[in-house]
Amino acid sequence: MTPSPFECPFPGCGLSYRRKEHLTRHAKLHSKSQSFECPFCDRSFARSDTLRHHVRSYHPDKELTSSRATRACNYCRARRSKCNGNDPCNRCVRLGKKCSYSERSQRELLLSRTNSNSIARSEGLESSPCRVAPYVQAYFDKFHSEWPFLHPATFDHTREPAFLLQSVTMMGMWVTREKSAQERAKELHKKLISCIYEQRDNWAVSEDYGTAGKSPHIRVSDSPAWPLATYQGILLQMIFSLLQNQEPSNLDLASNLPELPSQLLRALVRSCCKRNILFYPSILSQFNNRENPEVFVWLGIEEVKRFALSLYRICQRVRLHDPRELDEVPDYSSWALSCRSGRHLLSLADLQFALPDSDELWHMTSGLAAKLAGRSAAYADANTEEHWISHAVRLLQPQGEQFGWI
Repeated sequence: MTPSPFECPFPGCGLSYRRKEHLTRHAKLHSKSQSFECPFCDRSFARSDTLRHHVRSYHPDKELTSSRATRACNYCRARRSKCNGNDPCNRCVRLGKKCSYSERSQRELLLSRTNSNSIARSEGLESSPCRVAPYVQAYFDKFHSEWPFLHPATFDHTREPAFLLQSVTMMGMWVTREKSAQERAKELHKKLISCIYEQRDNWAVSEDYGTAGKSPHIRVSDSPAWPLATYQGILLQMIFSLLQNQEPSNLDLASNLPELPSQLLRALVRSCCKRNILFYPSILSQFNNRENPEVFVWLGIEEVKRFALSLYRICQRVRLHDPRELDEVPDYSSWALSCRSGRHLLSLADLQFALPDSDELWHMTSGLAAKLAGRSAAYADANTEEHWISHAVRLLQPQGEQFGWI
């Protein structure tokens, strides 16, 4: 086994860790410079996670509120450094840097994840970060490799919108393969899919939604931020609808989609088509402005691409509850629903963007900004129209074969 490179320098300790941040957290045990006081009794602890465990055990009817900054300045975000959210922040003051903030919140800027307060929390869900953290970890350990459309390094379970976090928690419960956890996942799925269906007016677009920008010859202006977090959560609900009827170890889908999920999938595809989420100039317009560091533009574009390809994958691999209903669905655009003969909601011709960038970059946990520095021109070239998937249909889909991304 490869020795852990980060060893605790405290005399007589001898513990070592594979990641520096784990050593930093451990080192607080040897220091009294920082303590975390319980707001419900007179106990104090050297580590925040120990405090959370104490509250969960001795104050089960209480819940800690997060003390983390709700925003980070441009300098700290670009370097993935801790920011206290002040104006100016402590780090910029100490380093003599200009401290500035974008108008959008951190999650809107980074991933265009609007915090959909209109999507209510499911009643009865244990939403404490301490309780969902193990399932979020299980999600990325056991599910993410098959469906990598969430960015692991920036997914923060203490800040994510409620519906997306609950959907990730649900999937994490399922992939643990523990019977009790899977039963809870099924119950949570029933609540969430019912909730998102009842509130579809808050996220699904209407039939008369604006249609400008579908053609590469039409200039795409800045558009309102997409509810991407809600769409990602809905996609997880679609996947779970199929997984719960298969072997737990099988994360590949080829089955019938029940009636309610079928209706939601149709609404999701229509909304994505209407909002031009599958059209690269529209994707770029969501993130490309002078205030956004290069790393955030890259992350935002890549996450939309991976979501869109996962949505395409679902549409290709499932059978809707009543395929005949497709004949009654209005034509959302000149390029949507072009694969009616195969009963698929999306075809390769609808994917008007290039393939995602390097998986190695996508899974980096640090140093991403440095890796991306100076690549903007090459990245722009890789996303020009001649590289769009829609222009490579004949190569990727010969004689009607499916294109299996991921």
